Amino acid sequence: MPDNLIGRIFTAFISIFRENLRFKQKEFQAKREKLNDVYQSLISAINSYPNESPVDVLDNIKHGPGYSFERFESTLRSLDFQIEDYRNQLNNPRISYEQKNNIELSISNREYAKKRIIEIRDEYFKAGDNYKSFMKSDKSVFNLYAGQNVRNALVSFEVVKRNVFVSGYPAGDGSDPLKNKIEIARRNLINCMRDDLGIK
Repeated sequence: MPDNLIGRIFTAFISIFRENLRFKQKEFQAKREKLNDVYQSLISAINSYPNESPVDVLDNIKHGPGYSFERFESTLRSLDFQIEDYRNQLNNPRISYEQKNNIELSISNREYAKKRIIEIRDEYFKAGDNYKSFMKSDKSVFNLYAGQNVRNALVSFEVVKRNVFVSGYPAGDGSDPLKNKIEIARRNLINCMRDDLGIK
C-alpha cells in the first residue's frame, strides 16, 4: 500500500475523530446550558426541606404522641392535650417537690417540641411548594437532558422524603450530615448533578 494512501486514510480518520469530538463537545455544552438553570432550581427546592422530622423531635419525649402521614396538626393537638393534663397535675396539692419538677420538665419538653414541629411543618410545606414549582416549570427539560444517575438520585431523595415525612420514620441526627438520611440523599443528588455537568 502506498505511503500517501496510508497518510490519507490516517488524515481522514483524524478528521472524523476531531469532528466527532467537536460534535460531542457542542452537545455537552448545549446540555450544560439547558440543565444549569434547571439544576439550580432543583437544588434550591431540595435545600429548603428540613433535615429533621417531628419523629426526631418526639423521640426525646417520654410517652410523647406519634406522627405520620403529614399530620402535623394532630401531633400538635396531642401535645397540647398532654401539656394541659400536666398543668392540671400541678394543681394537685399533694404532689412532691420531685414530682413537680418532673411535671414542669415534661411541660417544658413538650412546649419546645411544639415550637420545633411548627418550624419543621412550615419549612416542609414551603419546600413542597418550591418542589411543585420545579416540577411544573422544569421537569420536562429535566426529563429530556438529565443523566440517569441524577434521575436515580432524585428518586432516592423522594423516597427518603416520603419515608421521613409521610411514613413517619426518623431522619437521624440533624446536626450530623453523615448520620442524617435527608442530608445524605440531598448531598448525593447534588453530587450527581455536579458530575452530570462536569463540575469537579
